[in-house]
Amino acid sequence: MKPNLKTTRIQTIHSRHGFVLLVTVIVLVVLASLATGLSVHLSMAKRRQQYRIEYQRSRYGADSAMKYILTELPNKKIVLKDRREHPDFSDLFIMNQSEFAEFIATWSETATNEQIEAVLKEGASLSEPVPLSTGDMVSRLSSLFGGGQGSDANQMDAEPYDSDEQLYMVELDPNDVVVPGPYGPPWPNVVEPINLEIGPCKVTITIEDENAKMPLSWFVTSSKGANKRAENALKTFCEWMSWDQEQLQQLEEEIQNSMDRIYEKKMFKLNPKPIILKTVKKRTVKTPARSTRTSRTRRTQSRTRRTARTREVRETKTKERPAVAHATDFAKLFHSSMLDRELLARPLPDTGERLESPLKYLSLWGAQRVNINTAPRHVLEATFSLAVDSFDLPELTQKVIEQRQEKPFKKIDELKELGRIDTDTMKKLQNYLTTTSTFFRIRVTSRSGNAGTSAVATVVKEGKKVQQLAILYEQ
Repeated sequence: MKPNLKTTRIQTIHSRHGFVLLVTVIVLVVLASLATGLSVHLSMAKRRQQYRIEYQRSRYGADSAMKYILTELPNKKIVLKDRREHPDFSDLFIMNQSEFAEFIATWSETATNEQIEAVLKEGASLSEPVPLSTGDMVSRLSSLFGGGQGSDANQMDAEPYDSDEQLYMVELDPNDVVVPGPYGPPWPNVVEPINLEIGPCKVTITIEDENAKMPLSWFVTSSKGANKRAENALKTFCEWMSWDQEQLQQLEEEIQNSMDRIYEKKMFKLNPKPIILKTVKKRTVKTPARSTRTSRTRRTQSRTRRTARTREVRETKTKERPAVAHATDFAKLFHSSMLDRELLARPLPDTGERLESPLKYLSLWGAQRVNINTAPRHVLEATFSLAVDSFDLPELTQKVIEQRQEKPFKKIDELKELGRIDTDTMKKLQNYLTTTSTFFRIRVTSRSGNAGTSAVATVVKEGKKVQQLAILYEQ
C-alpha cells in the first residue's frame, strides 16, 4: 500500500510550525528577560547616580554647617543656667521608666504650672485641670488603692467631705518632660540643637560638654599610680550602670584591654606640655682649598679649584605643637578599631526614650578634667574616687550636687568647705577637676534625600579663642 504523501506533508508542515512557534516563544522570553534585566540595571544605575548626587549634597551641607558653627562659636557665650526650681539631671541615667515617672511626679507636686510648662517638650501642654469635689477626690484616691464604690471606706469617708469645695487634678505625662541640664538644654548639650536648611539639605548642629564626661585618657597616663587609681574609678563608674554582673564585667574588660593596646601606642601625661618636633636636614657644602697669593699661572689656579673639598652640614629645625595636640592624638586612637564603641553604645535596660548608654558618659576626645558643675553623679563619684576614700564618696558627691544647684563652684578649692578634704587630697584632685568647661564636641548631621552625612569635631574654647583639635566624618 502506498503511503499517503499528503498526510505526511501536512504533519511535517505542522511540526515545522510548532518548532518555529516554540523557538519564537523562547526568543521572546529571552528578549523579555534581557529587557527586564536591562531595565533593572538601568534603574539601579540611576539610583546609584542619584545617591552619589544626594551624598555630595549632604557632604556639602555638613561642611558648610561645620564652617558656620566654627565661625560663630568664638562669639557664643556658654554659661550655666539657674536650675534651682527644676528637677536635677544627675541621676537620670540610672532610672528606668517607672522610676523616672515617679521622679517627675514627685517634683511636680511642689512645682508651679509655670515651672512645669518650662520643661515640657515642644508641642506638649498640660492637660486641662479637672475640677473635683473633695468627696470625688477621696473616692478617686480610694479606687486607686483598691477600694470599691460599695466599700466601707467610701461609705465612711464620703460623708465628712461632702461639700461644695472644688479641687483640681493636673495630669502630667513624664514622657513630655525634658529635664534641663546645666546649660538649659538636656545634658550634655550646651545649646539647643540648631536646625538649618542649606540648599536641599536639612542640617542639625549640636554642641556637647566633653568636660562633663569621664575621660578615657586617665587610663593611659605615664604614671602607674594614676593608672591604678583610674582602674578603681572605672569600677566605680561601671557599678552605676544598670547591667547585670556579666555585662558589667565584659564592659570593664573591654575598656581595660583597649586601654592597654592604646597605652602601647601613646602615653598621656597629666598637665601635658607642648610637643617639640625636631627635623634634621642634610646639605652638601663645597669648601675651596686654601691657597696663597702668588704669581701662579692660570693652570695652577685651575688645579686649586679642582682640589676643592665637599662636606655635609646637618641643619636641625624645631617646631612646636601645642599641648592640646595630645588630645588630637588620643581622639584618633580612641576612635580607631582598638576600642569597641558598639559595646559602649549598648543601651541601658528600660530607659525609654532617654537612650542611656555608657558611651554617652565617656569622653573619647582626650579630655583631661571633669567639670564639677556639669558632671552627673556617677561621673563625679568616679572622679572623686581617684583621691578620696570610698567611704566618703557618696556624702561628698551629694554635697557637691546640692551646692552647685544653689551656686556653681568658681574654684576647686571651694571643695575644702564641704569637709574631709585635706591639702594632699586637693593636690591630687586638681589634676582631674575643673570648674569651667573648655572641651566641646560639635556634631553636624546633614541629610539630602536618602543620603546622610555626619561630621564630628572637637574644639577647645577659652573665651573667644577656639582651637580645632580633630574632625571625623561618618556616613
